[in-house]
Amino acid sequence: MAKPSLQRKSVTPELEQDLRLYRRLWLARIDLQEAKSVAGELLERKIPLPRSNLPSGLLLGLNTALVVAYARPFVGSRGTSVAERAVPGSLLRVLTSQEREFHQAVLEMRNKEVAHSDADILELVIQLYDGGDGGILRATRQPMRLPAIRALARMIDKIDREIDAKSEVLRAKLPLNVWL
Repeated sequence: MAKPSLQRKSVTPELEQDLRLYRRLWLARIDLQEAKSVAGELLERKIPLPRSNLPSGLLLGLNTALVVAYARPFVGSRGTSVAERAVPGSLLRVLTSQEREFHQAVLEMRNKEVAHSDADILELVIQLYDGGDGGILRATRQPMRLPAIRALARMIDKIDREIDAKSEVLRAKLPLNVWL
């Protein structure tokens, strides 16, 4: 059985930027749905955060997934793309100033702790021996607590509604019933 061919229709040069933005918003919605789903898992499971031991791998993994999925739309993508590199910052106007600060903190957490091991924020001391080494590492990374996860889920809902509104405006400009 042959695969159906999706013939993309080109748009006029005046609409190209609107189409690129619409595609980015469409991708952002998927990322934010993923983040919301992970937040739901964390809230439902209520995985305990131990006081003396390291957090469980499941808790750390879900926290990583939450931070990465949430941050993805706001961190510029690499390379050439059919979509804008990041969603417009104007989407964040629906957030309170406290929520915007938390948004920035989550992006910083993604950049310095989750997606990259930023040596500047880690306390690392290594001692070398003839046959190897020993080290002491105090990582600052801690999973989000439940109130922060709830706050992030509410922020996602607000941003998603703003994406819906922006997408509706763009749909009114772009051609309908064709693959773009």
